[in-house]
Amino acid sequence: MNEVESLARKAVRGAGYDWGLAEEAGKATRWTCAAGWPGATALAHLLDHTKDMSKAELGPASLTGTWVAKQGVLCPITTGASLCDLASDWADGRIAEIGPVMQPMLLIPYLVWAADRTGAALSLRLEGLRLTRAEGETYLHDPDIARQAAQADWVRVEPAGVPPVKADLGARLNRAYRAELSRETVTTLNRLAKRTYAPETESSRLGGAGAGLSDND
Repeated sequence: MNEVESLARKAVRGAGYDWGLAEEAGKATRWTCAAGWPGATALAHLLDHTKDMSKAELGPASLTGTWVAKQGVLCPITTGASLCDLASDWADGRIAEIGPVMQPMLLIPYLVWAADRTGAALSLRLEGLRLTRAEGETYLHDPDIARQAAQADWVRVEPAGVPPVKADLGARLNRAYRAELSRETVTTLNRLAKRTYAPETESSRLGGAGAGLSDND
């Protein structure tokens, strides 16, 4: 999971997001993979689509009313950061309609963090899924999140009442401790991560370990 988070963070930065968003996105990717979902694949598809787009255009144009992108479809990385920033609003009973949004799976960790930050139970809904975060646990009414589409036309975030019998919230999510990434996913993320590396120069080659113009052996 450490390797997944590190690679995801570098790939997000290489795709043009700032380091703060990249740090959060790396953790979000790790969270989804630890849930047993294809979070790294979702991230690879997202970044391949947004790598050359203006990130300012991918966030919510306004945080009042329905959240929509300034142009096109919302990015879960920029949208998720806004969702977390408003954690106290959700705890106070605010409801948000969001969408359309790309790779909505990647929004889920941000909702989890917002709920944990205040201790308030929160719910996220989209077509075919209801997820609730309450008292440090995640519950799903549709555990097969992996089949969700690459885009959701709408997402709803709202406070969640916790029933006396938590089974009514759905199945409790169990955590995994290893992630399985396809070769295609790793190739895409590595290609973007390489954009963060400083280009090699003559001086760096000469200054590298074991490098030089003379042979002292």
